[in-house]
Amino acid sequence: MNYSELLDNVRNYTEVTSDVLSNSVINVFITNIENKIDRAIDGDYQRRYATSTFEANNAFLDVSGPEGGFRFVRGLQLVKSDDTRVWVEQVDTTFIDEYAVERSTTDTNFTGEPKYWANWDATTLIVAPTPNTAYTVEMWYNETPERLGNGSGTTSTSTFISSNAPEVLLYGTLSEAYSYLKNLQDMQLYEAKFTSALKLFADEQMGRKRRDEYVDGVLRIPLASMDPKGGS
Repeated sequence: MNYSELLDNVRNYTEVTSDVLSNSVINVFITNIENKIDRAIDGDYQRRYATSTFEANNAFLDVSGPEGGFRFVRGLQLVKSDDTRVWVEQVDTTFIDEYAVERSTTDTNFTGEPKYWANWDATTLIVAPTPNTAYTVEMWYNETPERLGNGSGTTSTSTFISSNAPEVLLYGTLSEAYSYLKNLQDMQLYEAKFTSALKLFADEQMGRKRRDEYVDGVLRIPLASMDPKGGS
């Protein structure tokens, strides 16, 4: 389902013309639902990887650069000169501060190979110890996925959600539309349909896609069977 088809479907379901549900109004509904989906599901389509470098004697790493809209870091790996990799452990900024205070009493330079990282602000990480050289770092992170042609950020006429889970997007947008139209009964109906469709999509993205049949076995549905002795 592409952008134009979604607009048509919303107006057909609600039986309301573009005079009331204009493109700009429906765009708000779409964005609201896309945000709900993004925050409810950790889908593989949101996952990205980027390589950067630390600056020597600078404890901060700018992560605003990755295209597509940086959201949060899933992990950091140092890539050493011999191509070996070491995970950097995530901690709180308070831990970084306490670690720095303790180390500075014995090491005034407080530099070395980073062992810990924390979120400093929305687009900056802080590490400890402060890098003593320009280490290469691979960042595993989530980004804001493409938006569905609504003119905000990176847009497209179709997205992963609209192509692979169109019912989730449609039911969610309809719940927003009926809320806007003050139709409580239909709003509740489509909120329930949205919730049900979202759960199935989450089961796929965060369940079945992260199983290995060799390790976990094939999914099976338990079947009720009669007791051969006639018991219940």
